[in-house]
Amino acid sequence: MPGLRTADGADLHFELEGEGPLLLLVHGGTGTGAYDWEHLRPALARSYRLLVPDLRGHGRSSDPGWLLGPEAIGDDVLALIDHVGERPVATVAFSIGAAAMLRLAIRQPAFTGALVPIAPSLHARPDRVEAVTTGPWPQGLVDLVHEHGEHGDHWKRLRNRLAQTFWRDFPEITDDELGSIAVPLLAVWGDRDPIEPVETGLRLARTVQRGQLLVVPDAGHFLMRTRAEELLLVLERFLARHVPR
Repeated sequence: MPGLRTADGADLHFELEGEGPLLLLVHGGTGTGAYDWEHLRPALARSYRLLVPDLRGHGRSSDPGWLLGPEAIGDDVLALIDHVGERPVATVAFSIGAAAMLRLAIRQPAFTGALVPIAPSLHARPDRVEAVTTGPWPQGLVDLVHEHGEHGDHWKRLRNRLAQTFWRDFPEITDDELGSIAVPLLAVWGDRDPIEPVETGLRLARTVQRGQLLVVPDAGHFLMRTRAEELLLVLERFLARHVPR
């Protein structure tokens, strides 16, 4: 399977599939490239060449023993893009992966041609730490544990790392920083997201120069798993408008 050895010795697993312009898919903080995008990849691969990494500490990539912050995730993604040798025409990213891609778009504006962040956080949420580490798991995490039951302790540790790294220490993205993002951006949110409220999406649409918000009714956080058909239509329409063929 494809992989990249980074300058600091980490092994990053990624998959390439499909034909067409390069489309980057970045998973969330408890998922993998295979799991998060499972229901979207077959259709998207008919029109795009998909670059689907496992972030460090997830899936088949090296586990450093902690979760990377958003800047380090961005550095790994830039290394992958350089390795593949092609700039993504668009990037679709979920949750923590989306937050990291927003930061990357701020500091490296040319890294992608368009951006679809699905329910990212824009600032630290210390109030969420206890809920994430001790409260009920969202259904997507329950599915992961059931699928990989023999590794249940791994998912618990990953969830705890997630809370400490992002909900407590995540640096705020300011309105001025968001306003510097010039590529077309479509934020996608479930109106019943229990992890990140839809008001965050409203802020994105208001502050990003070419920002839009699409709200999926009666939906939660894990839209790629629970509302895949609707999300696919949204992505196809957005990409058709903003991706050169």
